[in-house]
Amino acid sequence: MTTIAALGVALCPEPAVDQGDPFLLEVPELYRAEVPYRFYVYVTAPGFPVYGSNSLLDPAGWRRVGESHPGVDADRWCWAPCVRFVEGLDRPWVMLYSRADGTGETEGHQGHRLRRADSTSPAGPFADSGEVLTPQLDFAIDPDVYVTPEGTSWLYFAVDFVTDEPYGTGIVRARISRNLRRLESDPVVVARPSAPWQVFDPKRSMPWKDIPGVRWEDSETVRWSTIEGPAVLTSPRGREVVLYSGGNFNDFYGVGIAAAGSDGSWSDLSPTPERSLLGPRPADGLFGPGHCSVLVSDGQTFMCYHFRTEPSAPRQFGIIALEWDADTDLPRLAADQQL
Repeated sequence: MTTIAALGVALCPEPAVDQGDPFLLEVPELYRAEVPYRFYVYVTAPGFPVYGSNSLLDPAGWRRVGESHPGVDADRWCWAPCVRFVEGLDRPWVMLYSRADGTGETEGHQGHRLRRADSTSPAGPFADSGEVLTPQLDFAIDPDVYVTPEGTSWLYFAVDFVTDEPYGTGIVRARISRNLRRLESDPVVVARPSAPWQVFDPKRSMPWKDIPGVRWEDSETVRWSTIEGPAVLTSPRGREVVLYSGGNFNDFYGVGIAAAGSDGSWSDLSPTPERSLLGPRPADGLFGPGHCSVLVSDGQTFMCYHFRTEPSAPRQFGIIALEWDADTDLPRLAADQQL
């Protein structure tokens, strides 16, 4: 029987803190002597709590460091911090995150735009640097920065699609400046939800959202689907691969795979839960796994993700090793973590 321990160690669990949307960072080797920890994890909660460790997979090595962005607005929902080291900047630790107009099921889902903050330390404190990267969009969340082998920087993030069906949240990408201060191209679509397992709510009411032809005042609803939380990898053969989260984070949730073809087009390779990278496994105490980040350290690929040990439990973060399938050139759980 596979156990939750074999599917990723629960690292530094805190019953009072929801550890959703964890982002895993490794400090570059040249700068490790300047900081107390080699690895950091940032999560979505007030102040963006940060955890540090010098041993990636040792639960005893992880410690709560504090709040990485204590100045982030407590009266607005702020989600999914992504932190990168940008060499050459006076404040080289850069955080991208989204901020809404307010909190709750209405204002907490309105006005999410990607913002920039920075710090002199990976533990923070981060402070907003003033840039709003997506001022033209009414909903943009879950940033992940990917630098190609040629040195081009891309920002992957999630946006809403409401002009045609299927309605829902999907993933786009745009070029971003090296200093992560501005987008340098229009967003282009990477993946939109289409599979039944990616449904967020079959009858969702979103009166704050203008969807052509939908009359919220008449109690009409829409079938809303979700692909979000992009995490980008390069395969051994140079293929760009995006891990995403599909479904509803409060219910059925899992990690799927999208990948670029030789012509640059993208395909969703997880049309069913069985073909996802990691889905719920209730018998093993694994509920709602999703919203991952990825890291290659010492030649090994790791995925940091959140999960619940029971449906109503707070989310915890864990880390799991991945390996590459030689036939498909796609990631999978490491052999010793397969069922």
